Amino acid sequence: MFNITPGEFLMIAMLALIVLGPERLPDMARNLGKMIHKLRTLTAGLQDTVSSISDDPSMKPLKDLGELATRPRQKLAQFAAEAEAEERADRIAKEREEMDRQQRELEESRVGEAPEESESPETGSNAKASDAEVGDSGNTSANAVTSDASESNHAVDGSGDQ
Repeated sequence: MFNITPGEFLMIAMLALIVLGPERLPDMARNLGKMIHKLRTLTAGLQDTVSSISDDPSMKPLKDLGELATRPRQKLAQFAAEAEAEERADRIAKEREEMDRQQRELEESRVGEAPEESESPETGSNAKASDAEVGDSGNTSANAVTSDASESNHAVDGSGDQ
């Protein structure tokens, strides 16, 4: 508490002995001890009271102001980091909302297509018919190639006749 070296303490004790005398020195030491004890208990009670008040959530703005006054750079950096974190959280929340909205729109569009999918057996029979048409057209094109080849054979034969 007091930064008194042993040599300084000895000088103070000798001075007190000279000034107060041997009769009053023990009473003064006892009174000094009682005062120091009272001072320590009052200090401990005051520290408890201050810590309970400062721990109160309603006192946080005042505490932040006191910290800002004592450590402005650190406190401003902390405020900036908190604001950046809030901004990042808001941006992420907006992105999630947008993704959810897009997901709902996609699901709604799929729900709108669902009745068409229930008609797929009819579409499937139409698909079989169209496959048959392709098969027929494939045969037609094959027949056309065959007829082209026979015409060229006739042309060759016809030129050989002349």
